[in-house]
Amino acid sequence: MGIKFDMRFCFFLLVFLVAGSACVERPWHHSAGEYVVVQPSAGQSLDTVASDFGGGPAGLPAIEALNPPALTPANTPLLVPATPAYELGIRAGGYQVVPVLTYRWVDGADFEALEARLRADLLQLQSLGHSLLSPDEFLGFIRMERSVSSGAVLLAFEVHHAEGFRAFWERSSDLGLTGLLFIEPSTVGTEGALTWEEVARLSGDGMEPALLPPGGQGLTAPASKETLVGYTLRVKETITTSHGLLAGNVPGPVRFAAYPDGVGNSVMASVMVSLGMKGIFISGEEGNPFFCDNLSVVRMDAGGRGAEVPLDRYLDTFREAALSW
Repeated sequence: MGIKFDMRFCFFLLVFLVAGSACVERPWHHSAGEYVVVQPSAGQSLDTVASDFGGGPAGLPAIEALNPPALTPANTPLLVPATPAYELGIRAGGYQVVPVLTYRWVDGADFEALEARLRADLLQLQSLGHSLLSPDEFLGFIRMERSVSSGAVLLAFEVHHAEGFRAFWERSSDLGLTGLLFIEPSTVGTEGALTWEEVARLSGDGMEPALLPPGGQGLTAPASKETLVGYTLRVKETITTSHGLLAGNVPGPVRFAAYPDGVGNSVMASVMVSLGMKGIFISGEEGNPFFCDNLSVVRMDAGGRGAEVPLDRYLDTFREAALSW
């Protein structure tokens, strides 16, 4: 009797896990307690899931209780308790967020003031105990594949004017910076822009190149009297060409992109996703939550804020919310 009951319980648990994994935006449910659904990669064990996602060895017993190793097929979505073993991500009072602080080198900017602001921001981040994420860590976070430290932020640089950026980078080799490097591929190698050799070198120094399709061509919406089919073909050709140029000149895969005008639509999103983009950025002032929509990742123009605006405004890393659904 007890064995039959246990087998029925495990069967319904596995069915529930498979069904729950399809709900990417809301992968938890109050009736089952605070938890998240994790899709393990091929060959991943409960031990590695606990190490990467569930609080380490202390959280392993709770994961094993929800996912009996002998009855959990390989690659089955797993339930991982959010509390108490899991300290970050989703908690009873809200969820963790990660700000993406963006600094833009554009024509007409005061590069000395921008560099001074960035250096001051880096010192403040350090003094407040914030940590810089690598692109890999950030991607794992928004895809709900790993936790990150409390107070984690991601840096991003958008470079249209190479001279000011070169000066900053040469003086910053000792800072160990990592983050995203947004560039418009069609401008690389032109007067005043980075060269492909510099882009490759920056990639090796921890700056992952990210796609910024050419702006000023009306990719956000169809032109006057342009059909939807014509607009779709134009967007596809423009973004595909831009992506091909970048992908052909950098050592690693292109995983991140930004919408040209900071606001996307389904046409641009579908093209970028088909090209392998794992995160597509919009413009805004909100941090990215643990269960981020990968088609609407937010980056903040931290370098362009007014002199009276403190960095603290951008550093909220936990969003209080009543998780009542």
